[in-house]
Amino acid sequence: MPPQPDLDARLIELEIHIAHLQRVIDQLNQVVTEQALRQDRLQITVTQLQEKIKHMKADKEPASDPLDEKPPHY
Repeated sequence: MPPQPDLDARLIELEIHIAHLQRVIDQLNQVVTEQALRQDRLQITVTQLQEKIKHMKADKEPASDPLDEKPPHY
């Protein structure tokens, strides 16, 4: 039994639709991959900045407690 023209047209439309969906999926996958890489780089930057701030705070803190020091007039 030969395929009906209506069935052939539907099959072609489905193949076209699947091809478009595959292209969209590939584009979305690329965007997700780029976003994941960007997020990884940002996380590294945040961690580095946190460490830098921690070291800056440690450098600013006095070696001794100011409450233990005598006032200058003694």
